[in-house]
Amino acid sequence: MRLSDREAGGRRLLLVEEDPHIIDELRDLFASRLFECEVALSVETALQILNERRMDCIVIDAAVDSIPSSAVPSLIKQLKEMDEEMHIVVFNGISRKATQRKMRRLGADGYLSRKSDLPAVARSVRRVLGMEEEE
Repeated sequence: MRLSDREAGGRRLLLVEEDPHIIDELRDLFASRLFECEVALSVETALQILNERRMDCIVIDAAVDSIPSSAVPSLIKQLKEMDEEMHIVVFNGISRKATQRKMRRLGADGYLSRKSDLPAVARSVRRVLGMEEEE
């Protein structure tokens, strides 16, 4: 059963990432902005969380579980089918414009090169959630 109500008015964010240092930095970055953060170390765990709770945004490292680049589009499609209102921001090592356009066509709201700094991730999440004027 999915919970649809927001707790304490905060935004719910799911971070799908394997690197503990990046997890800690992202969690600290978003917690200071009053986001409620959940962390999944694998796509399988992320899907379990999404089956139980509604998230406003998911930030997914496309390298989690060594997801082949060819599988990322089907993952985006699957996530959007679970909740079409959930926003998706993808990290990927591929910075080609054609790849970015393809990800966006499939439903990704934001796409960042793996070389992006963490404040860029925060800006992207705030932008897709319509919060860019805050802060």
